[in-house]
Amino acid sequence: MGDRAANFNSKELGRHAMQYKTLYIFIVMMELLFYASPAKAQVQIGGLADFEIRKAGSDSSPYVNQTPNGNWSIYTPYLRLFVNGNISEKWFVSAALQSDHYEGNHLSPLFFSVMNINYMPFETSSFMVTAGRFVTPYGAYSNRVLSSENPFVHLPLSHASGLPISKKHGTLYNDVEYGDDVQGLTMIYQRMYTQGILLKDRLGDNEWLQYQMAATLSAASSHFEYGEHPIPALTGRVVFQPVVWGGLGFSFSSGPFMKRDDANISLTDDQLKKYTQTLFGADLQLSYHYFTFVASYNWSNWEAPYFDPQTSPREYLWDDEVNAQHLSAELVTDFAFLPGAYAGIRLERLITGDLTSSADFAYWTRSWSYDRDRIEFTTGIKLQRNVILKASYLYATDDGPDLDDNVFAIQLSAGF
Repeated sequence: MGDRAANFNSKELGRHAMQYKTLYIFIVMMELLFYASPAKAQVQIGGLADFEIRKAGSDSSPYVNQTPNGNWSIYTPYLRLFVNGNISEKWFVSAALQSDHYEGNHLSPLFFSVMNINYMPFETSSFMVTAGRFVTPYGAYSNRVLSSENPFVHLPLSHASGLPISKKHGTLYNDVEYGDDVQGLTMIYQRMYTQGILLKDRLGDNEWLQYQMAATLSAASSHFEYGEHPIPALTGRVVFQPVVWGGLGFSFSSGPFMKRDDANISLTDDQLKKYTQTLFGADLQLSYHYFTFVASYNWSNWEAPYFDPQTSPREYLWDDEVNAQHLSAELVTDFAFLPGAYAGIRLERLITGDLTSSADFAYWTRSWSYDRDRIEFTTGIKLQRNVILKASYLYATDDGPDLDDNVFAIQLSAGF
């Protein structure tokens, strides 16, 4: 009992130490903004808090449906504090201090989901260079990171449904529960941020062409705090919008996703870096009067090692290749008779392909995971300029364990 208590206390102390360290960095950054250039500095501070009431099926978890468990829940899934500050006419910094329920039933320690410095060299151009931590420039939902920008309560399956592959353990042949030591990956990292260098611009008289290109520490499905490999991952997005009412986007990501850990110590650095994720996507957005339609397609392929789970450290056995596809279509309509109110529906399907294994002694193919379908119904209203109330029902089915994971949620997003 004493050992368990000591372990618990050490974990709590570690969490508090991380929170204090994050707050200290935040305070130092604020001091730099206020005092580095008093004549020109302009600092903007704001925030966003989400409050939710949820009731979900008995198989609910963050790994399955972004829900802590199957009981009635009253909690705050996200808290964010935003800071933007001008250093000069060409330089500025941005930061978002965040805590969330990403890993389970408690709020995570405070961390910076965004913290970067930006440079705009040309007065007549929107070309910008960003270095640090920023929103992953992939897919239509890169513009819907915040609940205030997302007409639905949930993220799509591509961001929220865990798959049996790990950045530490490689391919997972057995079921894995989110929140354990072994965690699966989503096609796109659920917190939707990455770290590296980003270039972006808007071109044309009506900005009909937009692009974002980034060199990052890992591919879109994973996340590293520091460099793990000698080569960067590449992630980018290009949007063609020749008319106001329509746009076509293309996204990609390719690079290493495995993180060095005791679980993969049997691999050399050269072996580890060869395991990559390749991700392609396309999305179409159309608007007509009060209607907005968005359709998207994503395809992801992982090359991953497989380890013997009975050995410690795990012994490398062979290489695997797995893939998944995601299709989504959503329709949102604003109510002309009630300004600020809307209703929407989103249909999705996540299709998992085969797992192909290759070893010195064999080559075979087997089923990797199970397909999943979702329908989310949503309605919302803007109560105040920065206050949005939503209600959502998520109906889910699958071709595998037949999970009980439907969700009813009421969400209040308050900006300040």
